[in-house]
Amino acid sequence: MLHLVLADSTPATPTSSSSVRYVASDTRATPRRRATSAVIPSQFRPHVLARERLASWTSPYAHETFDVLGRYFPAHVLARWREVALASVTDDTRKNYGAGLLRFIQFCDRYGVPEHLRMPASESLLALFVAEMGAGNVQSGTVQSWLSGLAMWHQVCGAPWNGGSILARTKKGAAAMSSRILPRRPPRSPVSLPHMTALRQHLDMSNTFDAAVWAVACAAWRGCCRLGELLPRDALVFDKQRHMSRGTAWKEGIASNGHAWLSLFAPFTKTKLFEGDWLVFTATADDINVVDALRHHWAVNHSVPDDAPMFAYETATGWATLAKDAFMGRCQEIWVACDLGSVLGHGFRIGGTTFLLLRGTEPWIVMKQGRWSSKAFLRYWRNVEEILPLFIGNTLDSYDSLRITVERSVQRMEGN
Repeated sequence: MLHLVLADSTPATPTSSSSVRYVASDTRATPRRRATSAVIPSQFRPHVLARERLASWTSPYAHETFDVLGRYFPAHVLARWREVALASVTDDTRKNYGAGLLRFIQFCDRYGVPEHLRMPASESLLALFVAEMGAGNVQSGTVQSWLSGLAMWHQVCGAPWNGGSILARTKKGAAAMSSRILPRRPPRSPVSLPHMTALRQHLDMSNTFDAAVWAVACAAWRGCCRLGELLPRDALVFDKQRHMSRGTAWKEGIASNGHAWLSLFAPFTKTKLFEGDWLVFTATADDINVVDALRHHWAVNHSVPDDAPMFAYETATGWATLAKDAFMGRCQEIWVACDLGSVLGHGFRIGGTTFLLLRGTEPWIVMKQGRWSSKAFLRYWRNVEEILPLFIGNTLDSYDSLRITVERSVQRMEGN
């Protein structure tokens, strides 16, 4: 796998095509040593980045397991299995799981738990870890993430996972204690219609950078997309196996109701990973028309090559990558100036979902638009006090209308 690296990631400073270079994907950043990440030095735990701990940290049990398997299978077969297992989650998930593994090792170091007892960890040890490190200290979601990381660490090392009723009871108690002690984290604010209107009014559509920003904003909001599906996190790293390029597959058409639509293929999504998925965008008869925004971006930035990122923009010396930080920085600049406050990037997906629901779009249609496959979709609902009466009221109104129609039909039939 190759990553496209640009010599200059600053949007205001153009990157010429001559400064583009390719580097191998296994280039490693040097992990910083932090006091909060300190563990007792061990041959089983090299100092690596958080996302690499699942693959790099081992145990006596893991060594013994692979020694036995190594009598029958060559090293490349064993390495392939671990590679496949680790590919089941994204880099961000591996990073989060690595944080949980760190906390578990720190807990074991603090109380002198021998290495051979850390894997496979007994259910009692796991319960003690949750009670000591989790209850009243972190939210229940963090505890669950820690345990999911520990479970995966066991799995990629060929160790059994001892999660049962004892651990489940401890988790429930930890969640109850944390909910009483810790302040409840407010839900992330949505990007609302006023936020989108402000962007439309203050972005300069003749400016190549602003045109790209507007296209991303419309795609994320109207398409209920994750920003990671549209933009690379870092302008220095572009991977065509993970990020859409200008040459990505696309389709367009007109629905039976006359609305134009356009669909782009994302090579990587959070739920389908490298299987990819289609992002569908529907044209609207207002100023926040995602299809028009995408076409305008492509027209204004017409000289960007097909192997460049989808939302790259032209500069005086070539083109530059639009990364998440630069995109959000431009949006925040406008919102703060308009007294709309600061909103995080995921607010686009949340706000787009809420907007569709408040307009009476059926929830299962919204689920399909955002490509949810589980009840996690419900966490994105905002303005529930408006959404629930809307759908319940419509259902009751439809029922009353149907009942009245049937009654009148029966009366006419009896009159005849």
